[in-house]
Amino acid sequence: MKKILLIVSSTLLLANSFFAQDDADKKFRFGLRISPTPTWLRSTDTKLVEKGGTKFGFGFGLQTEFRINSTASFVTGIGGDFLGGKQTYKNGQGYVLDNNNQYVDSKDFDFTRGAAAIYASNLSNGDKLYELKSRTVKATYVTIPVLLKLMTKDISSFKYFGMFGGNIAIQTKFRATDEINELKYDLGSNSYISNGSSTITDMRPSGDLVPINIGLNVGLGAEYNLSGSTSVFLSINYLRGFINQYQGTSDIIVDKIAENVNKSSAPTKSKQSALSDGIQINIGMLF
Repeated sequence: MKKILLIVSSTLLLANSFFAQDDADKKFRFGLRISPTPTWLRSTDTKLVEKGGTKFGFGFGLQTEFRINSTASFVTGIGGDFLGGKQTYKNGQGYVLDNNNQYVDSKDFDFTRGAAAIYASNLSNGDKLYELKSRTVKATYVTIPVLLKLMTKDISSFKYFGMFGGNIAIQTKFRATDEINELKYDLGSNSYISNGSSTITDMRPSGDLVPINIGLNVGLGAEYNLSGSTSVFLSINYLRGFINQYQGTSDIIVDKIAENVNKSSAPTKSKQSALSDGIQINIGMLF
């Protein structure tokens, strides 16, 4: 019992030392943020894939700060971020969908049978060939920032700061919207030709995904003191991903799908890259 009382007393004293300090001496702060975040996907090989546009993302989370000295703090926390982007495909990339509009692994589809044989088998099992024109991605991450924050002294109730570090993010959801051209078999030329474009939504290329992301996080901002230790803050941060969110070679997408079907040869599995970048606007309150 004495040990339990000693632990409880020590815990209360420690908590009191955190929360009863005045603003100048406070060693721990916590707060909340909301983060509008325009994001885009960057490719390492623009000959095959290029950025197709910026998407509006959003985030929120808990922020905690541990003071190192009067001007430096260690910043971390946890949050949820909804990011995305669009890519366009330039090398005739394509894939096969089954009769339920699910991706077919390229190793499970025999492209070497030739155009007519593939067409005949597709009539019976419902598989269809498509050329991929663009893909729009929506992904959800649990994000943990690891940052060093350097801040000025109080200037008319404002403090200005810069921060440098990185983000560790775990992907919890990924959905793709693909703009595709169906490839229709033409009896006269014994080849596959475009049969018009369409869009499929809520796709998840499971085997191609990498579920973790690590990236750079740098930014500038300002705090305004409201009262005591309570401040509001605004910062603008640049995010740059270091990890390809796809595996380097796709299990689903192949290069020049229409040409390779016509040649009765197995297409090359497509190389792919999508690194997530963005501008994060953080608005929040610290206590």
